[in-house]
Amino acid sequence: MHRGLCYSFLLSLSSALLIHDQDRQGPSQFLHSEICGTNAPSAALKDAHQRFSSSLQRVMTESPESLPTIEIETWFHVVSTSDQVNLVTNEMIASQYVYLQRAYANASISYNFMGVDRSINDTWARNGDDREMKRALRRGTYNSLNIYFQTDLQVSESTSNVNSRHTKHRIDGIISSRDSQSSPNLLGFCSLPDPKINSSSSFDDYITDGCNILAATMPGGSISHYNSGGTAIHEVGHWHGLLHTFQGESCASTNEGDYIADTPQQSVATEGCPAIKDSCPNLPGLDAIHNFMDYSSDDCYQSFTNDQAARMRNMWSSMREGK
Repeated sequence: MHRGLCYSFLLSLSSALLIHDQDRQGPSQFLHSEICGTNAPSAALKDAHQRFSSSLQRVMTESPESLPTIEIETWFHVVSTSDQVNLVTNEMIASQYVYLQRAYANASISYNFMGVDRSINDTWARNGDDREMKRALRRGTYNSLNIYFQTDLQVSESTSNVNSRHTKHRIDGIISSRDSQSSPNLLGFCSLPDPKINSSSSFDDYITDGCNILAATMPGGSISHYNSGGTAIHEVGHWHGLLHTFQGESCASTNEGDYIADTPQQSVATEGCPAIKDSCPNLPGLDAIHNFMDYSSDDCYQSFTNDQAARMRNMWSSMREGK
């Protein structure tokens, strides 16, 4: 079943909503609940990060938000099990969209909302057949952002090989499914840019591109401290090519980290929202606990850095624009 929600309604609805402005709360009771199932970056993507890190293109004389706006066609897909049809409200959809626009404003990136559809499919809602779901629902080309909000997003074969030691040791602590026979839930995962995709690539080459988000993490969802919409912001950061601020999980000088100059070296992902954290005390700077690309709770999330904003723009122009 599919139901459309027009853009004008979404904007009028969102103007009446307050998102992500609630009082800051203490560290989350779900200290091990947030898990990102995004795959590890390919060697080619790491090479691209290295080039951008050392290139004069990265050095900008003006802030990214003063540059021409990058406009990205964006589709939302709400995929529910038969018993969770009413979980995602129109208000939640509107709030998530407004937060997406706000979060990327400093990079001068805007998301042109093209529409939302709703599907009832128990298999898809549980991440049972990602490729089939996206073959049926995906819209646009490789430079179009598709976000799938699934009511029962779970670890599957495609997401079970979680890319880092940190994430693997948190598997036992992530949010449990409704019964002990089910797989555990993921909060989300997303596709990193693929340097192999070009303007002549077929739909099948990028059919699984996009972001999968546990619907309960949307604004107004049921997961305390992870229900302001921050998971979608984090995962879309991956879609733009950003890596975790704790990439490599080491303070060693040989660790390239996230290849971003203005995010301090960080060896451990953040849990909850600590007052302060310094996982590499012998290196400059504190952990970027308020950065969208850490694992902090939504209470902590605030922004991207200028270099992250510049990197997203570089990744867009080199790997997605015109494709």
